[in-house]
Amino acid sequence: MRRVAMVGLGGVAALIAACSEPVDEELPCGAREIVRDHRSPLCLSAHELAKRATAAIIPTQAEVDAAAAVIRAGFAPLRAQLDVVPTAASWNQERGQVTWYIHDPALAAAWSAGLGPSGDATVDAVVAAMDVWDFTLTSVTGVAVAGFQSRGAVSAANVAAALAAVPSITVERFSERGAGSSSDVIDLGVDAAGTRTLEFWIGWGDCQAGCIQSHHWRTTIAPDGSAALVAEWGDPLTPR
Repeated sequence: MRRVAMVGLGGVAALIAACSEPVDEELPCGAREIVRDHRSPLCLSAHELAKRATAAIIPTQAEVDAAAAVIRAGFAPLRAQLDVVPTAASWNQERGQVTWYIHDPALAAAWSAGLGPSGDATVDAVVAAMDVWDFTLTSVTGVAVAGFQSRGAVSAANVAAALAAVPSITVERFSERGAGSSSDVIDLGVDAAGTRTLEFWIGWGDCQAGCIQSHHWRTTIAPDGSAALVAEWGDPLTPR
């Protein structure tokens, strides 16, 4: 069977990295190592799937490990066709990035010289949970914009929920298929018999606007761990 090399935001970087890095099966995925884990499309996808399912600000190591195991199993039937796992993350989500719009001048002033105690216990607890390694504070049309880079796959949705009692902060949210995404891995859940279904897809052609072409695969993982390709559809793939 012909193999194809993925193209798009994550594909080129993944193929370059594959020349010098271990294969995905050999890479541990670290819950607080999202920057390092850019070397592995599988790990980035594990971060993303764990983030979509977690109730925490950042998924736990156990959640990331479980997501990686599911992706490895579900991707097994596709290895004859694809060189690397499609990356399940948008441009911002890949970078562990979350942005807050701050409408409280006192809070913005507290961070004007850098990230530190804000004077609000709820805000400080959320910042601590995000495990921030880089912080910026700018202003757009008079509104303070705080940018946080997390060491993990920070969930903007869970950050927003944790800050629901702080009306002066609005958390920017991105859809799972954010602008610029050219691939994804979607966990469709587990049925009554214990079989899990995953969908993998890759897209190309003006993906900033949603991808003109795309190709999709659906695989299942049985309770005994065996995996099968059960459906495939979409535009023809270009062989490498």
